[in-house]
Order: sequence, then structure tokens, then C-alpha cells
Amino acid sequence: MENNTVQHRIMYPLVMAALLFGCFLLCRFPFFSLHGMKSWPFNLFVPGLVSIIIFAVFNCRKAMLFTVVGYIIGFALGMLFNTARLDSGGGMLNNAWIIWTASFLMLMVIGGVLDLVTKKIGKKS
Repeated sequence: MENNTVQHRIMYPLVMAALLFGCFLLCRFPFFSLHGMKSWPFNLFVPGLVSIIIFAVFNCRKAMLFTVVGYIIGFALGMLFNTARLDSGGGMLNNAWIIWTASFLMLMVIGGVLDLVTKKIGKKS
């Protein structure tokens, strides 16, 4: 049984990291025409991957899942609710990256809080 637990503690983060990488590839390449940002998908992927590694150390499975889900849902929300406008110099401004980042971070925090609450409730039982 111990080997099974160790195997799950290793495989789950690897699967979550692979899923996050898949989301990154989708957002960076096929969906590029929706947002036009070359580096921002990667700029969110890296902290997401680091978060999965940290959450894996503390066995926070919900937080890892919410990290992956937050990346893609944040992207969807950013594309859905973004606004584009011209600045005073005639350049285009768009807030999709702000919505994407805020949604992504909020879902990661929600996942971490859920794991903390679940672990505290489990210790009391």
C-alpha cells in the first residue's frame, strides 16, 4: 500500500503538470489569434508549474487541480470579458491579460484554501 501512495504522490503532480503544459500549448499556439500575446501564456505557465511543484510537496491535490483549471478558465474569462481601446497615442490597450491573471491566481488560492480546510477538518476528525 505504501508503494501505491508514493506512486500516486508522484504521478498526480506529473499529470497536473502535463495538463498545464497542454493548456499552455493551446493558449500559446492555436488560440494565439484570440489574444495576440506571445509571452503572456508562458509568463503564467511558469508560476503555475512552480505552484504545482510546491503544492505537490505539501500533497495539496485540490490546489494542483485548481491551478490547471484556473489557467484555462482564466484564459476563457479573459477572452470573454476583455475590452480593447485606444490610448492617447493611438496604441491599442486590452485588459485580457489582467482578467486572465487575476482569475488564474484566484482559482489557485481557492484550491489552496480548500486543501487547508480539508486537512484541518481531517485532523479534527
